[in-house]
Amino acid sequence: MKKNKAEWIHPGNACSWRCFCGKALVDGKPFVLRVLDFFRSWVFRVSSLFLSSQTAIPSLMKLFQKTEVYRLTLWGVLLVFLMIGLLAAGACFRLYPFLAQTRPQPQAELLIIEGWIEDSALAAMHSDADSNTLFVTTGGPVKYGVSLLKEKTYAEVTTARLRQLGVSPGAILTASAPDTVRDRTYISALAVRRALEEQGLFGRPANLYSLSAHSRRSGLLYRFAFGPEVPLGVISLDGEEVDLSRWWRSSLAFKHVMTELMSWLYVQCTRWTY
Repeated sequence: MKKNKAEWIHPGNACSWRCFCGKALVDGKPFVLRVLDFFRSWVFRVSSLFLSSQTAIPSLMKLFQKTEVYRLTLWGVLLVFLMIGLLAAGACFRLYPFLAQTRPQPQAELLIIEGWIEDSALAAMHSDADSNTLFVTTGGPVKYGVSLLKEKTYAEVTTARLRQLGVSPGAILTASAPDTVRDRTYISALAVRRALEEQGLFGRPANLYSLSAHSRRSGLLYRFAFGPEVPLGVISLDGEEVDLSRWWRSSLAFKHVMTELMSWLYVQCTRWTY
């Protein structure tokens, strides 16, 4: 006796595909429509795992959820932009005075001069110095025009410039720093400390002369090199190249101030290495 095709499929079989085929044969529904219904039902089941809030699946397995959020009104947006504008304006006017730190040490016996300051700033500093002051010049190797100069470091160049201004050689201590690609100011500060220790002058009150926005970072690095117990002041000298008090008006001034700001932040973030 020839069996019906539907009899080959057991109605209680757990296999979804075989049950689906069996039902298709029993119902007489077209095979293509039954395939579409099968995949449609499984797409709905899978999507319900992630989109339905009534599912029994743990919430950690959900990819989306419905939440209530707050957003700014028009007045709130205007207030935020106003606050940002005020902060930006304050930063523009206060950033350079912050970086160009001036905190002199009264009755300083030593004047530490960074060797790359401008001639005009050096002359202004020399005119304000006392006759019994010891000038300490510092700086690393000269990078340009070495064959044209007999001086090989910025400290030696500044020593020669002070002699042209009338300072006697006995009132100048040259503390040349070695060549380095990292922490040049800190290495120069260590060279000054060694030179002062060799002369028995370390620990005396001193003022550090630096140029414009570099002074705060220089003062911080010299403080790391000298220690907190040494009386050390910082004096910022203004250069003549650009007006740094309005640093946002010039690309050169903007670059200088932003570079010094980033360098100062770098020193603050890595101060544990000094």
